[in-house]
Amino acid sequence: MTGFLGTKATFAQDVSLVGSILVAIAFIVGAYLAVRGRYTAHRWVQTGAAVMNLALVFGVMIPSLLAVTPDENLTLPAAAFVAMPAHEVVGTVAMLFGVYVVLVGNGWLPARWRFPYSSYKLLMRIAFALYLVATIVGVAVYVLIHTP
Repeated sequence: MTGFLGTKATFAQDVSLVGSILVAIAFIVGAYLAVRGRYTAHRWVQTGAAVMNLALVFGVMIPSLLAVTPDENLTLPAAAFVAMPAHEVVGTVAMLFGVYVVLVGNGWLPARWRFPYSSYKLLMRIAFALYLVATIVGVAVYVLIHTP
């Protein structure tokens, strides 16, 4: 099924791109809320964005990756062979670490699995930065592969 953004991408790939950008915007809004001292709203926004990201990863991104046939890679630009694995690695680390931060922030893990509260702000910032890097690299992958 063809996409809706006017590129060579499929519908699922366009959903993944738009969804990822919306998640990034939500994370930015959540960070702004934390800076403004609105911690409850921050927690809700960040948790929702992390859940939406998990849905995109497991509902769209992984199935799209598994659907690729080896002959499709023959026409990719050389830069895609660097950008795609970079996106996969950074994205996986960002997702796993981000989910851990969300679980700790919501008190959903036993105390022995949590990091010290004094480290929380730094770890949230690292998770946020990793997600933004993964999103930027993901947009670059989309542009490299799907635009003429």
